[in-house]
Amino acid sequence: MGKRANNQITVKAANKKAKADPALASVADVINQAEHLPERCRTMLIDMLPFSLSVPSEQRHEVQTWAVSAVEETLNGHKSLLEAAILSEDGKLTTLKASEVDLVNAVAEAESALNSQREVVQSTKCSLAELTAATNTSLQALRSAQGARMAGGIRLASATEEKATFEASFQAHFKTPMEEGACPNFKELQPLLKHIEMEASLLKALPSSCSKSKDDRGSFDEVVLQELAKALASKIAALGEVVAVETPASVERDAAVQAAEKDHDEKREAQKQAAAKFEGAMKEQSDREATLVNAKKAVDEFLPRVDEVTGLLEKTKTTLTTFETGPLHSFEKYKTLVEVSADAAPLGA
Repeated sequence: MGKRANNQITVKAANKKAKADPALASVADVINQAEHLPERCRTMLIDMLPFSLSVPSEQRHEVQTWAVSAVEETLNGHKSLLEAAILSEDGKLTTLKASEVDLVNAVAEAESALNSQREVVQSTKCSLAELTAATNTSLQALRSAQGARMAGGIRLASATEEKATFEASFQAHFKTPMEEGACPNFKELQPLLKHIEMEASLLKALPSSCSKSKDDRGSFDEVVLQELAKALASKIAALGEVVAVETPASVERDAAVQAAEKDHDEKREAQKQAAAKFEGAMKEQSDREATLVNAKKAVDEFLPRVDEVTGLLEKTKTTLTTFETGPLHSFEKYKTLVEVSADAAPLGA
């Protein structure tokens, strides 16, 4: 009974002392941070601190000894976490510093790639300009060929139609009546007179000469009608020459238009492909510019990142040192606590 009473008195004294001891409070803070432990377990250990650590080691009950071991395990686990964090941050810092050369090389490579692509863009731009000029020239040639074909077609059609008109009128209104001894049909021939070449005096005498039958004509009338026949025949022959020239020429003009169309289509297709290449080259240049910007940004962010990781590393080291010299050191002192005389200085004072 006496030993049990003494132990109860010692525990009460220890409890009173622990409540005022900041060292035990710091150990409790560490236990409270041990999130791998259930909350009830953390609360129990914290509540048991003054009833275990504050009791001299030689007087601790089995339960108190277990509590001290559990606290020690928790503190060692916390220390391991801090040491692992230091190793992690140190590894990050080492990896980060090793990446500096790669970052600088990435900028150099991005600049070189961009310069090369700018040359490609300039080359494709010049090629596009040349093909655009060639396409425009071929279009002008095509339009010229089409214009020539249209004009030639008009000449041929006009000459063919006019020749047919002259031939029909010459036959129906001059040759046939003349062969029958009748008068040429001046009224029907009159629209043709402005398209033939005759001496003015003879042309003026035509109405009178054409109004006379064969028996009534004089020598002058015969001369007038002969000259009219010659003029009409000459006009028909001239129109025949135009038809003879323009008919094969129209074939040549058709071939020229077809060749111009083919040349223009080929050049237009080449221009289209060149435009696509230029557009692709410009997009590639834009992508490489973005790559260079990102590479330079990574270099700019390198030193601040090194400072940040270094700061985290130093902070973690400081946290470990503070833990070792604070809560862990205090725990080690309490762990081996022995009873001292009443006049000795209190632990932690």
